[in-house]
Amino acid sequence: MINELYGLSLALEKHHLLQSSTHPNVTQVGKSDVIIVEVNAKGEPKGLRFIQKAKMPELWKHSKGNHNSFPAIRIQKPLLAISESKKIDEASWKRAKLTEKINLLLSLDFNAMNANSNEIMISEWSLNELKPVIESDLPELAALKDLINAFPSDQACQHEFLSHLLQLMHDKIVDCNDEMMLNGLKLVLVGQKESNGRYKSGIMTYYDAYGMLKYENYVFSKDTQIALVQLLNSFENREDAQEKAAIKSPLSGKRTVGVGAKYPNPNLPLLGLTYLYSKKADTPCLSRYHLTGAKAYQAGKSEINKINDAISFLTQPDNENKTWRAVSDSNSDKQNLLLAYIPDEPQNDAFLAKILSNPFSYEDNTEFSRVRAESAYKAICEKVLKDMEGILNRNKEVKVCLILLGTLDPGRKQVIYESAFSVEQLTENMRLWDSALKNYPPYEIKIWNKKEIANYEFNCLGPDTLCRLFKTNYNRSGKNNTLPQSDVTLQEIYNLYMPSSLEIRNEALIDHFLQLSVNKAKYLLSDIGQQLTLDQILSSSMKTQAENAAAFMSLYSVLLYLKGIRKENYMLDAPFNIGQLLKLADMLHKEYTIQVRNNGSKTAPLPPQLMGNELLPIVSEKPLEGLVRLKDRIRIYQAWAYTAVGENSRKAKWILARFEEICLKIAENEIPENFTTAQQAQVLLGYLAVIPNEKKKEANNGKMEEITNE
Repeated sequence: MINELYGLSLALEKHHLLQSSTHPNVTQVGKSDVIIVEVNAKGEPKGLRFIQKAKMPELWKHSKGNHNSFPAIRIQKPLLAISESKKIDEASWKRAKLTEKINLLLSLDFNAMNANSNEIMISEWSLNELKPVIESDLPELAALKDLINAFPSDQACQHEFLSHLLQLMHDKIVDCNDEMMLNGLKLVLVGQKESNGRYKSGIMTYYDAYGMLKYENYVFSKDTQIALVQLLNSFENREDAQEKAAIKSPLSGKRTVGVGAKYPNPNLPLLGLTYLYSKKADTPCLSRYHLTGAKAYQAGKSEINKINDAISFLTQPDNENKTWRAVSDSNSDKQNLLLAYIPDEPQNDAFLAKILSNPFSYEDNTEFSRVRAESAYKAICEKVLKDMEGILNRNKEVKVCLILLGTLDPGRKQVIYESAFSVEQLTENMRLWDSALKNYPPYEIKIWNKKEIANYEFNCLGPDTLCRLFKTNYNRSGKNNTLPQSDVTLQEIYNLYMPSSLEIRNEALIDHFLQLSVNKAKYLLSDIGQQLTLDQILSSSMKTQAENAAAFMSLYSVLLYLKGIRKENYMLDAPFNIGQLLKLADMLHKEYTIQVRNNGSKTAPLPPQLMGNELLPIVSEKPLEGLVRLKDRIRIYQAWAYTAVGENSRKAKWILARFEEICLKIAENEIPENFTTAQQAQVLLGYLAVIPNEKKKEANNGKMEEITNE
């Protein structure tokens, strides 16, 4: 992966898109409640604000790992003495109301400072590392410069600073009407009792310059962070230029200054802090050659920093769906980070990451309609294809790089999957997949969505949906059990969805997916089909099953298309029409129960399992045996339908007419003793597909009557 990202960094640099936006010592502060303290030029705290975790802005810090952090300092030791901490009981504090909490805090002795509290101080290391800021005249760093000069750097200054800070907190408590802020101040002042009997604060504090009217930006602003990173990098580059080139870089092959003992650890979306390269210092196979830790792979410092900047470019929030996006992992319930980019055309705005992960989902569309779903998917495809055509006109050899990064455990992140394919192959794959998705018969999976009816009848499958589909098992009642592991690997999914060459998406792979999907979904589709016949509209509790059923219908359509089986043909073949026959058997069974057993009542109970649904597992595998059983079972219902008269018999007569039409279609085909997996998929498609609406001319009155499925 490092090699690919190095190539990207060179391309970004060539197009003047590579910005010095990262530095190993400048990172983001983790999300938490934070107290912001504003400090004036005399080193006196003058302002105090509390920000909850949910509303916390993106704050930066300069630190060496978890140490020497500035201007973000996590207070671990309470500011007041232990004698004051003992005055506030935790249980009493939790029960206390706002005014009671104020009184509890005001009862503390704010002069009783904790002698061991020495954390609010800028370290010697920080002062040395931030020396370029002190020497700088950049207006973007003016606030940070004044803060560094005013902040306590020794015990005497810290004691005076804490004295002013405690007085400021006391004054703030007197007029405070924010209970969350009182909770934060309580933690700073007296902490919280741990199981070992010690008191610990554990709250983040952040320091800024007071009197912002004279500064261009706040210390915590993004502009300050960017200016600081660029200043530190330029300063280090001058030092590196004077330093002797000690290693030969494996990336460029040139002699240069090595990266040193530690690689950068960018904070990636979804994954968090991630080292570009790391090894345990005591790994035996490396210490044998006197190569421990990062020394085992010493790349050039400037090259690695550029790679870090390239990762920052890819994972910018504005580039979500373009160059990065979340995608499901096939081996766990965690999400992977997908990176997708074109090294030779890094500035393009195509939704590559979206099209390579989850092109469209029902969550993207609150209307749940097929027209909207198809149009949304079509719009994404057309935009990507248009962008790709422009790239192909400039360079036909350009490639797309795809990298999936995942978390193995809290300490290890690595490449889960990677691939590279030409832009031309990408466009061919997209067009083929788009055509395959339209290979489905007319079907409707209606479900109550609050007071409206949602209709799942189109699902534009992507890798994310495929991965999640194969994590769920269904039993005979249609109930699901979701597992962390998927039955298909990410490599198999991308070989099907976006192969780097057509030879990879071979017949064996397609049959593998067909076998798994039929075994996985036959009970789900059987249950959904019967519920739709019984109720016509599914309850809202079946939302997940409805989505997955629509997804499996789309998957069958795609797999059949890839095998060369088109809907124009399979809808005339025996397997599909046998599925339709079973659906009609269900409809006839239901109508017989309503008219005969329930005396025309549509609210009386219906059978827990209908005739066609009961025979579906047998018919889909052994059609001849299943049809013989159906013939025996259906006689009583057919006999009633043939002899039924009156207005209530219209539905039964319509079902009989459809029976005759479908039986004629089946009779035109030879039925094998056993159905193949592809034919079983066609049976399931037929079972859920809509029975065709036709207009027949009545012989006795010459009028046209529209026949429906209702």
